[in-house]
This record gives sequence, C-alpha cells and structure tokens, in this order.
Amino acid sequence: MKTTQIPRKSRTGSINQPRKRGQLRHGDRDPEAFATRTERSCIQWPTAQELKRVSTTLAKVSRSGMRHEGAGDYFTSGDLAYQLQEIIRATAALLKKSQRTKAEATPDHP
Repeated sequence: MKTTQIPRKSRTGSINQPRKRGQLRHGDRDPEAFATRTERSCIQWPTAQELKRVSTTLAKVSRSGMRHEGAGDYFTSGDLAYQLQEIIRATAALLKKSQRTKAEATPDHP
C-alpha cells in the first residue's frame, strides 16, 4: 500500500506564527505610545464609568431581591441572591488570578 504526502499550504495569520506587534516596556511612560498600542489592541477594557455602573446595577438587583423576599417571593429572591453570590465568587477568583499573575511577573525580593 502506497501513501502519498499532501503538501501543506502555509496560512496567513496562523496560530503558530508570532505576532508582529511592538511591546510596551516598563520604562516607556510616553502616553502617546500607550494610546497607539491601545488602538491596535483587540482587547476592549471596560472604563471606570462602566465598572461603576455595573456596581450600581448590582446594588439595585440586591435591593430588588430583598423586596421580593419581604413580599414572600422566596423563589425569585433566592435566585437573585444565588446569582449575586456567583458574581461575587467569580470576582474574587478573578482578583486572585490577577494577583497570582502579577506575583509571577515580578521577581522575588529578599
């Protein structure tokens, strides 16, 4: 039985290809260079105003859940409380992950 090899085509934008993007150094404090980097980045970070709005919304949801509980709607209030606890747990896990990454990036100081 004879096997043949099929030549593979190289794909542009392949996962194995290194990205050709300049890296921002720690000593580079030029805000314009940082702005240029952000414009090219695919990551869209939430603004401080958006984060504050989410926090306000979560507080409203919490108050709404308390009102449902006071009215005797334990199913809705319990669901809201559970979902808020999940958000709090996820936020704590995210903070822990970011601190672990930060600790790995900085060398140990004696």
